Amino acid sequence: MKYYKIIFALVLIGSVCSCGVKTQVSQLEALQHCVFKVDAIDSVYLAKQPVDKLVGNGGFNMSRAPQLALAFFQQEVPLKARLDLGIANPGSQDAGINDFEYILLVGNYELLRGVYEHSILVPANGGRISVPFPINTDIYPVISKPENQRLLSDFFSLKKDTAVTITLKVKPNIIVADQKVSYPGYIDIKKQLSNREVLSYLR
Repeated sequence: MKYYKIIFALVLIGSVCSCGVKTQVSQLEALQHCVFKVDAIDSVYLAKQPVDKLVGNGGFNMSRAPQLALAFFQQEVPLKARLDLGIANPGSQDAGINDFEYILLVGNYELLRGVYEHSILVPANGGRISVPFPINTDIYPVISKPENQRLLSDFFSLKKDTAVTITLKVKPNIIVADQKVSYPGYIDIKKQLSNREVLSYLR
């Protein structure tokens, strides 16, 4: 992956291949070969209403929750949820990353951004972990657009099969001589998520 070539060069310029840096870089390299999947999406609330109560055969129905209609009128629709991202490592080298900045996108729309303040290590040879990402954001700018409302209704329809691309953009940190060196850009992790899969989590 071309992103890693950039970070290798930056790190090698700043520190002539210290053992700790080489370990971090090799773990980042191994991370690109890991398999990512959505383990779960739960505790999903829109304007403090459980999203499963808003889903039916015809799709997403905002009229089922007066609180949601009021939030929409006030132009502030809070979304709270937890997304568990599973990471499996089929390789022979441990995969890992220090604390990192991230941006989560659904389709082309940014859902949230933040900092994951814990390091992640996925053991080699079939090791697997699940990383929780709490979601707490205002999605009014997204769902206020009529075209997105139609997509949302179709996605949550029990009668249709649709999918959306989830993108997790990650900016890693490397520790060099007790200082954090941030990667100059983001590494993209993409996952196709079907509406059937999401609906199964909400039941």
